[in-house]
Amino acid sequence: MKLIKLLLLTVAIGIGAPAMAQWQWIDKDGRKVFSDRPPGLDVPEKNIVKRPKGYGSLKGVQSSGTGPALREVAPAPQEGESGDGAAAPAPAPAAGSAPAGGAAAAKAATGKDKELEAKKAADAKAKADAEAAEKTKQAAAKADNCKRAQQAKAMYDTGKAVRAPNEKGEMVFQSAEQRDAEIKRTDEVIFNNC
Repeated sequence: MKLIKLLLLTVAIGIGAPAMAQWQWIDKDGRKVFSDRPPGLDVPEKNIVKRPKGYGSLKGVQSSGTGPALREVAPAPQEGESGDGAAAPAPAPAAGSAPAGGAAAAKAATGKDKELEAKKAADAKAKADAEAAEKTKQAAAKADNCKRAQQAKAMYDTGKAVRAPNEKGEMVFQSAEQRDAEIKRTDEVIFNNC
């Protein structure tokens, strides 16, 4: 039983080891950033605080053509190698991908992403449509309130006694004070909605 627990513990530690490979650097705003990926080109070498074990300096450019250009990670120099970067040259971009100064780098440099811009425009249009629908709904409710208030005002202007439900739900004639209060409320509704 102890052997099984020890085996499971060893496997769990082995699986978690790659997750501990963390990069740490200070961004342009002075905030400390933690990531499992190397920092972008805009982070100077001196701002990289911590690298995962086994990684040396960052140099060159890696361009996949699908996202912002990232630095290529050079492995730590092995025994007998000089750490001057004279080892292997940076790999050539894959066929069909943009060169380092191509569209991906221009896209990252300008900060414009057509998909993102289209999504923002669609969101703005949806928001404007929702606001217009809400304004239309409010205008219709206001017109309905105006019409009802004018009808109530016309009824009170006839001078006839008006019946209304009391707190028990029984229909009773309104007193003079209740009638005056209702006329005042109706006038306010007409003033605010018409």
